[in-house]
Amino acid sequence: CAGGKSVNPTIKRLLAYCARYPRWLVQAGICLLLATGAEVAGPLLIKLFIDDYLAPRQLVWPDIAALAAGYLGLQVLSAAGFYLQSLRFNRIAQAVVQTLREQVFATAIRLPARYFDKHRSGSLISRITNDTEAIMNLYVQVIGLLVQKVVLLCGILISMALLDLRLMLVCATLLPAVGAVMWLYQKLSVPVVRATRSLLSDINSRLNESLQGMPVIQAMVQEHHFANAFAEVNQQHWQARIKSLKINGILLRPLIDLFYMMVLIGLLALFAHEGLSTGSAIQVGVLYAFISYLGRMIEPLIEMTNQLNQLQQAMVAGERVFALLDESRESTQGESPALQGRVSFEQVSFSYDGQQPVLQEVSFATRPGQMLALVGHTGSGKSTIISLLMGFYPLDQGCIRFDDHPMSALSLSAVRRSIGLVQQDPFIFVGTLADNLRLGRDGILDATLWQALEEVQLAAFVRHLPQGLETLMEEGGKNLSAGQRQLLSFARALVGDPRILILDEATASVDSQTELALSQALSAARRGRTTIAIAHRLSTIVDADEILLLSRGQVSERGTHGELMALGGHYAQLFEMQSQGAWLEEKRA
Repeated sequence: CAGGKSVNPTIKRLLAYCARYPRWLVQAGICLLLATGAEVAGPLLIKLFIDDYLAPRQLVWPDIAALAAGYLGLQVLSAAGFYLQSLRFNRIAQAVVQTLREQVFATAIRLPARYFDKHRSGSLISRITNDTEAIMNLYVQVIGLLVQKVVLLCGILISMALLDLRLMLVCATLLPAVGAVMWLYQKLSVPVVRATRSLLSDINSRLNESLQGMPVIQAMVQEHHFANAFAEVNQQHWQARIKSLKINGILLRPLIDLFYMMVLIGLLALFAHEGLSTGSAIQVGVLYAFISYLGRMIEPLIEMTNQLNQLQQAMVAGERVFALLDESRESTQGESPALQGRVSFEQVSFSYDGQQPVLQEVSFATRPGQMLALVGHTGSGKSTIISLLMGFYPLDQGCIRFDDHPMSALSLSAVRRSIGLVQQDPFIFVGTLADNLRLGRDGILDATLWQALEEVQLAAFVRHLPQGLETLMEEGGKNLSAGQRQLLSFARALVGDPRILILDEATASVDSQTELALSQALSAARRGRTTIAIAHRLSTIVDADEILLLSRGQVSERGTHGELMALGGHYAQLFEMQSQGAWLEEKRA
């Protein structure tokens, strides 16, 4: 195989999936052997008819009728055997691809956040869809055909040897010549196919990105720019495909046909030489049988070489899929205690790239019933603290504890089940409103959903919807306003009754009246829970038990609102600036 050591493990790994279906494999093998036997026996019957009945003019009609019936029966058996064999290989292919897609998706949703920081979502989509489809073609069009044609070639060579060993050796010279073409084709095509698959992944990534960002593209009147960028990638993919087609056109059918004609000429020359040198009559039936077998030999070889392109695509696709499956996933190990909600950071330092520090020796502690607020300029490290609390990234230094348990000793699922996260840009899934609130969590009654909606001041709006909780949400929650999406996200967090509530600017997209009502609901939701809030509007966290002002990844000020205002530092300046801005807006209104 082309690629040497890098390809063989991929092929072996792909073939290992077939071993999961031994019954279908055995059935396919039996059908294939029967079909091949019937296929190669046909020319032998015709040879008998020509040499034993037609040439000597001994037309024994009962015998001829039996030969005709036998030939017809062999053709029916061959067609039925190949059909049943193909059907079982297709079943195996569909089952393997189904398994692979489930494994790839299960791996994708367990990948750490660092992976998504470096890879586009369109590339993942391409691996789950296009690459697994290419692998299915490997089983259906390549492996199934390869096994079928190899068995057929073996049967043909055995039948030729039974008729005349020397003539069989002449015809067998076709095999190393075709093997050389296959080897050369693989050497030339692997880099081209790999580039083609990569460019197809880029096309999917650009499509996914452009469709998600369509409102921004249209608002900024950048349709022409994005169309040109997509056309450029599409042109590169087209050029790679054309190069692949040129390699196919030169090395596949034309060369095989040339070798076939050379072997046929050699076969006829040998027949002629024997007839002229020995003076014996040439057996027309043997000549017909060899020409027939040679024709049947060349077709499998042509089909096998034509499938080399599919083989290369499947191997490259397999490399990409297995590279994803081999990525390190989030650990599912660890203790799963019922957490009460105490959280502490102890000298935590972190960097995304290992060079630029984002957090430097950050420490704090909070317990149920308390609210911790994180404030600071953009890039100060607030969202990074939340990401570390959720276990999205491993720590570089320090320790995070939940109820005195080091986070490293806890199961991530246990940690995340105890946390209710309300993001600034919530994601709404396609499905009913109730499905978005439950989000797959079993045992949550409708009464619990309504209670959460009441707490976030969204129940009245839902009651006025024609289908209520069964209202279908469009992609991304487009049939809701930005504020309603955020309130729905807030309710979704409360439905799970979390011990720790994390608010990432949870009131950023709501109006002032809703913000006031939501603040009251938040005061009720905080009871018995640990609350950690990121706030840009400082008026929303004046009653926090502790406020941390972050600057360049470090805690520069800490204390209650009153203590920080009395300190007269940067927090006090920010609060006064926001208060003056709010007063001016109110005066203009």
